[in-house]
Amino acid sequence: MTTNKFSRNIGRCVRVRIEVVEVEGKCAAGYREGEEFYLNGFLLESEMPLCIHAISALGHVAYALSHGMDPGFFGSDGIFLSCPDPGRLYGDGKVIFRLEVVE
Repeated sequence: MTTNKFSRNIGRCVRVRIEVVEVEGKCAAGYREGEEFYLNGFLLESEMPLCIHAISALGHVAYALSHGMDPGFFGSDGIFLSCPDPGRLYGDGKVIFRLEVVE
């Protein structure tokens, strides 16, 4: 991802990459596998529109990671979270995200 005027290190925080790893159905926000955005301290860095529902599902864990939470707390397989959309049968499309500290 290219940096922009908002891409900077905020104090002692680390950057967290949030990557779309799976889309079940059709995401209303248009997310596709492989797309990513970042949390840097308390600022979101993105070249794509961000879905408020995804942010509400990811925000607290991403923020804790950026402020030093041990990623191993969730196990060795990584941190995977999903948006609250139930998927094909009852909504548009559920998106699975992977969170990773990238410093």
